[in-house]
Amino acid sequence: MKSDNWYWEKTWGNFRAGSVQLRMIWGESEALIDLYTEGAPETASAFMEKLPLTLPVVHVAWSGDMVMGAQPVPLGVTREENLTRLVRPGDLAYDPKYEEITVTYGTAEARLPSGPNTLTVIGSVISGLDQFARWGRARRFEGSGLLRFEKLP
Repeated sequence: MKSDNWYWEKTWGNFRAGSVQLRMIWGESEALIDLYTEGAPETASAFMEKLPLTLPVVHVAWSGDMVMGAQPVPLGVTREENLTRLVRPGDLAYDPKYEEITVTYGTAEARLPSGPNTLTVIGSVISGLDQFARWGRARRFEGSGLLRFEKLP
């Protein structure tokens, strides 16, 4: 049996797929993001409709190396796609329960004060992650910052 026939692969393993790239900007730096238009089609499409989007972000308190939006981003998506608790470095994710955008820059696990949480991963940073990690880590000690997401020309 091939691994792509396994339940795990069919349900969760193939969601990191898509052909759209975005730019994420902070300060004087930027990163490229692959948007998972095939792996999270509803959420990725709704996110693209909000672009360009400038979002104040803060460092998370419970989840590890991650920043999250300091204001809700209502995407109108009610169906959760590819729910993930153990996010990877560079993951761009959305929490439909709280309408939050998150970006992971290191080791993280989606958590709330009450316990584990799950996120819909909609993309991943493919370049500029090291610079973003330095900026993201500084949010823990220096306070909030602004992230801008935009389509590539």
